[in-house]
Order: sequence, then C-alpha cells, then structure tokens
Amino acid sequence: MGVKDITANAFLADNKRFADVCNYYLYNGEDVIRPEELLEQDAREI
Repeated sequence: MGVKDITANAFLADNKRFADVCNYYLYNGEDVIRPEELLEQDAREI
C-alpha cells in the first residue's frame, strides 16, 4: 500500500485539490471548505 499512499498524499497535499475533493464528495460540490482556511497536518499524527 506504500506507493498508493505516497501518491495520494502528494496529490492531496495541495489545499485547493483537497478542498475540491472534500467539497465534491461531502457537500455535492458546494464550496463549504475553503483552501485558504486549511492548516497543514501530518496524516500520520491523526
């Protein structure tokens, strides 16, 4: 699973992409999550 995790983490590290994906799946595309309001967090700490 390592290569897939690295690729997904690199893709979602961009706040705009992360917000777009979350808004699409969680809020039917409505802009609820804004990229400028996101804080960087190490996924291994969660």
